[in-house]
Amino acid sequence: MDNAVEIRGLCKSFGSFGIRDLDLDIPRGYVVGLIGENGAGKTTLIKCITGANIPDSGEVRLFGSQERDGSEGRLGVVFDECHFFQQMNGEQIGKLMSSLFANWDDARYRTLMNDFGIPLDKRIKDYSRGMRMRIQVAVALSHSPDLVIMDEATAGMDPAARDEFLDLVMEYMQDEGHTVLMSSHITSDLERIADYIVFIHQGRIVMNGPKDEILESYGIVKGGESAVLAVGRENIVSVKRDQFSTSALVRDRRGVAEAYPELVVDPASLDDIMVMVIRGDAE
Repeated sequence: MDNAVEIRGLCKSFGSFGIRDLDLDIPRGYVVGLIGENGAGKTTLIKCITGANIPDSGEVRLFGSQERDGSEGRLGVVFDECHFFQQMNGEQIGKLMSSLFANWDDARYRTLMNDFGIPLDKRIKDYSRGMRMRIQVAVALSHSPDLVIMDEATAGMDPAARDEFLDLVMEYMQDEGHTVLMSSHITSDLERIADYIVFIHQGRIVMNGPKDEILESYGIVKGGESAVLAVGRENIVSVKRDQFSTSALVRDRRGVAEAYPELVVDPASLDDIMVMVIRGDAE
């Protein structure tokens, strides 16, 4: 499979925290959802991919190369904070971007800004957080990048704006050469549009695979502790004990349900999987 990003042995530390020995492929032509708790390492990983962070060791290849020269125009980025100069307005940002990107589409930019309800004559410092995120999205999608990386791009957006944004992502993906890496705490958005899911926990990848296979395979077993643990450690990813019951995240929902018909095995959402891994005890 052709990959937009290839990562091997990536390490990046900040004091006691860091991502360690991380290997990851982001296949070209797909939407890859990046999930994990705050501080798991998602933004660190994204900044290593974009070049904002220099890895301590390992390598990051974009479009088959470790070199960044010449790749900037092929990459669009939406960070969790807007880093444009706060005194600039939307019109000035468009002019600046047109000087930086050979493929800048000013008509596309103006259309997106209008659709997002962002006046071109208003300065960034006067935008709401949601508007600041949307202007980054407008810039990222207006120079025909091959890869768009989004770090909590829907943060601060209301449900209608998020729905419109996800439609834009799907429109962008109509070109089979385009790729999206999207970090989000709103896992329902990723369940809607992602093809693959990468789950980072404490600086390591704990789950990586096709979204549909993950949602089809994993399940939650609830009941008394002895009954839940009877399904066997080989089937259990993690266990979460509450005051009145025990829950277990299992890898093979249908297999466990067939082997233990007396137990109820519910499907697991991405939120369920995250909570069980983060708050549960690993088996």
